[in-house]
Amino acid sequence: MAEEVFDLYDREKLLLAEGQAILESGDQEAIKAFAERLFDRFSKLVRENEDLTRHSDRQEQRLVKLNRNLKTQTLELEQQRSRLEGLSLQLAKYLPPQIHDALFAGKYDTQITTQRKKLTVFFSDIKDFTRTAESLQPESLTEYLNEYFSEMTQIALSHGATIDKYIGDAVMLFFGDPESKGVREDARACVEMALQMQEQMRILGRRWKERGFDTPFVIRIGINTGYCNVGNFGSEQRLSYTIIGGEVNVAQRLEANAEPGGILISHETYSQVEDLVDVEPKESFQLKGIDRHVKSYAIKGRKNIELHQLRLDHPSGV
Repeated sequence: MAEEVFDLYDREKLLLAEGQAILESGDQEAIKAFAERLFDRFSKLVRENEDLTRHSDRQEQRLVKLNRNLKTQTLELEQQRSRLEGLSLQLAKYLPPQIHDALFAGKYDTQITTQRKKLTVFFSDIKDFTRTAESLQPESLTEYLNEYFSEMTQIALSHGATIDKYIGDAVMLFFGDPESKGVREDARACVEMALQMQEQMRILGRRWKERGFDTPFVIRIGINTGYCNVGNFGSEQRLSYTIIGGEVNVAQRLEANAEPGGILISHETYSQVEDLVDVEPKESFQLKGIDRHVKSYAIKGRKNIELHQLRLDHPSGV
């Protein structure tokens, strides 16, 4: 059975079809009655069309108003999005990029939780920073420090490091959380990063001397690989994403024992990179709370790289 189609003017069409026969009959009474019915139907049709027109006008006005409101809301949402993006960019300067991105993607839990993981920890600081700072005007010190931190941070991020904190002139980084390529690859990325940092420091030193900085910054670097507690530490009101543990202290001690311009690594780190770098064994040491002697090695340069072999100027370091 064919589907019945609704016709808005079906009554009028029936009336017109009926009129053809009445007019041909010539019956005046029938014609008069038909004319009255036709007039009545036409009047109703006009009123219905007027009602439809008024309803259409009201709906159009509502649509115009809705469209105007929608444009206003869209503009407000765009302004809010811009403000949030601005806030996000500002927050990014205070958070490790990996944590910042995970937070805004809804993939990071801000509960006070930690986990134990094998990480590679990096410490660096500037040799004789206090004495150097006292010889500079505050504005110059700020300029050189900001340039130093910016260059080191760029290198760190390019190698996937998690920036823990800046402590005065010191830098603390680690590899292995929240993202990791495995213990071996994390350690190798950290050592390669440290080599590039020392390369860049020599470039910066030449640049600074040209600008009148006679005693440019020279940094020491210490690297250790071991198990640490990593995660959110603090309170419900304020959290800090960081690492703690004896292996962190080992990395800091290695940095303190490194020669200016040098990189000192632990045996645990060396075992992951021994095919990458030439080293010189150094005197082992022991830390309170660490039940072993810490073997250390000073990196002398990259291994088996003839075209781009790195050698630091100082005989004790890279």
